[in-house]
Amino acid sequence: MAFPPKSVRVAAFTLTRITSSLRVQSPYSFAQTAYDFMGGMWAAELTLTHVSAAENAATEAWLAGLNGMAGTFEMGPVDYEGPYGKISADPVVAVAANARAQALVLQLARAGDRALPGDYLTLGRHLHIVTAAEAPTPAFRQSVTLWPRLRRPVAPGDPVTMRAPFGTWALAGPETSYSGSQSRIRTRILQVREAL
Repeated sequence: MAFPPKSVRVAAFTLTRITSSLRVQSPYSFAQTAYDFMGGMWAAELTLTHVSAAENAATEAWLAGLNGMAGTFEMGPVDYEGPYGKISADPVVAVAANARAQALVLQLARAGDRALPGDYLTLGRHLHIVTAAEAPTPAFRQSVTLWPRLRRPVAPGDPVTMRAPFGTWALAGPETSYSGSQSRIRTRILQVREAL
């Protein structure tokens, strides 16, 4: 499914990164061991802006069309004003990488283009954030580190969306509702998770 209808406007949000890592501690020596199971996903809680009855009806129809957790939709990072580096055109993958890899080599479009830590990008409809970035080479290639790890293998030439990044999301639970008051104020909170 495409992006939500225009009636879905976010007033407040909480964006959460969930990692499948664990730190255990011995009850005897207090020695600790960290485990990285290499998984990561996004979750968000969105408080929507009060809307008119007609706009509320459009939102209701959209939510009903998602069929609970079965349907998916696309949404960009809510508070993102980037890219913070200069990206004149969306790059492509320069070097193949396997699923679960954290490192990615981008083929940038022009001299002066570069990704910076904190920039978001989309690969295969999945949202990633750049956590580290090396300087671009004279051949306009740039190595970056991503979170979460790659969801699938990537090949040279695969498109990377940086100018308008988005992720694929689904409702976090089977129920949706909204609250209405006597003054006809409608309040709705959506909990969503990345659709893998």
